[in-house]
Amino acid sequence: MIRYVFDIMIKKYFIVDVLDGLRYIQSLVAENPCDGFPVMEDDQIVGVLTYKNLLQAHPNRIAADAMSDHIVYIDAHSSIWKAKEVFDTNNTDLLLVLDNNHLVGIITKSLLEVELGKHTDLLTELPKSDFIYYNATRLIENNQEMSLAFFDVNNFGLIDKEHGHIAGDIILKELGTILKTNMTEQTYVSRFGGDEFLVLTPYYVDKCCIFAQNLLKTISRYTFHKNISVTVSAGIVERKKNQESSQNILRTISNLINLASLASTKAKKDKCELSIATNNTTCNFSF
Repeated sequence: MIRYVFDIMIKKYFIVDVLDGLRYIQSLVAENPCDGFPVMEDDQIVGVLTYKNLLQAHPNRIAADAMSDHIVYIDAHSSIWKAKEVFDTNNTDLLLVLDNNHLVGIITKSLLEVELGKHTDLLTELPKSDFIYYNATRLIENNQEMSLAFFDVNNFGLIDKEHGHIAGDIILKELGTILKTNMTEQTYVSRFGGDEFLVLTPYYVDKCCIFAQNLLKTISRYTFHKNISVTVSAGIVERKKNQESSQNILRTISNLINLASLASTKAKKDKCELSIATNNTTCNFSF
């Protein structure tokens, strides 16, 4: 489900010396395509050299002239979403991968972008659910409170039947845009599947409820494709700070998602728009 850096890193790579000529390094690339190299001096890594660096530098220069001394490391067991965060916060095109403080591979921004494309929903352009699993894992490991909101379109099958699947797809894309544009720096959204979306918040249930209500209000006020009437039900589940769990983290998150989905189903059945799951029971809210 969650992919890690060691799953996609380049394990066969070349290490070049600071005194190696760029023409020689270019010949290595020609024979064995590679987007980057760690650069060493006296058995220590002193820089990185990317394919972009090679293109921009004169071939008569040496690695020391073209390399960047901005070296960024990442642990091999980090999630690919963590790798994205590292790339986003560092001005680099290449990460060096460590396992127990030993260099075991490299990962380039272009390689990561290709991998992330596999974890992004093509229709809505939202991340798939492993993005939620990654961020929920981080919150649990940091002992933070969190709540999950599960959003489900009401009677979506009827929309498909009456207006066609293309219209249904457009509506899902519009919903994805609404949810994405209304996220904060602390909240995360993904497409869970079909007409279902997941929102993760670092909030207790009361604050998450307000956040979800605002999202539902925004959706209710939006003019969808062909003025098709679209309503959404939501279910919320909370994991309290310091809450003990006898299960592994991924299983805990899966159970929380399941509870939130059941709460959403109850909200839909009771026509109350929002339902909160607490201790295997649910309470409903309308607005």
